[in-house]
Amino acid sequence: MRKKGFVFGGRLLAALAAGVFLSPALPAVADDGAIQGRVESRLGKARLSSRSDVQVAVREGAVTLSGAVTTVADRRAAEKAARKETKVVNNLLKVLPEERPDADIRKDIRSAILRYPHYTVFDSVEFAVDDGVVLLRGSVRQPWRRSDIDEQIAGIPGIREVRNEIAVQSLSFFDDSLRRQIYRGIYGSVDAVMGTFASVANPPVRIVVDKGKVTLTGYVSSPVQQSILGNIARQTLAFDVDNRVQVDGDAPAADRKPAKPSCEPVRPGCEPMEI
Repeated sequence: MRKKGFVFGGRLLAALAAGVFLSPALPAVADDGAIQGRVESRLGKARLSSRSDVQVAVREGAVTLSGAVTTVADRRAAEKAARKETKVVNNLLKVLPEERPDADIRKDIRSAILRYPHYTVFDSVEFAVDDGVVLLRGSVRQPWRRSDIDEQIAGIPGIREVRNEIAVQSLSFFDDSLRRQIYRGIYGSVDAVMGTFASVANPPVRIVVDKGKVTLTGYVSSPVQQSILGNIARQTLAFDVDNRVQVDGDAPAADRKPAKPSCEPVRPGCEPMEI
């Protein structure tokens, strides 16, 4: 009797085990369908361009996005919406933007950066555009400024890709002291040569300080001003000074048509900006 009972019990356990492993198969398919529906619903609320064509596929909980969108911002928005429903998202969306000349895209990028309210005299961003592909370089004081500037540019029509290589400056009391010294030396001057800087809406000279090293960027009206700026920075306790300030009238890097696209500094225009 015990032997038969043991056999019966073994069969029962085997059947239960099989049920445990086989039963999730159907619910898994149902779950994929539910995830797909929720992702598609979120995409409908994501305010993507009307010309976007996003297809959603789900397999074992992993979402794959395919199709095309018109801006880099829409591609990111679609992935962000999908990630609210699942951790695994394979973003295969292609950016097929409207055709625009690189020169027009450069103007929009320059305007977007200068209009960014947190772009200060201690931040310096350069960029290059090659067939709709944007390269961002330079340095900012806070990591969220790096992200904000990237997002500002991602929505510009005509851009197919944004490569963000903007560096974030380290935190240091010594660096803050250098910033104050150099800022006062450049923008607090009242002499005949440098006295006009303080009245300019957008700072023509950017002061980048990182780990005791100073980099000056921007534009001035004469070689004399360019030389004075370097001397002001070198009179501090900075470990090194790199004076990259250009004289107004020199052709920007992007207009010299080099063999490879190079970054041009963001030149101040008449756009308002808070410091």
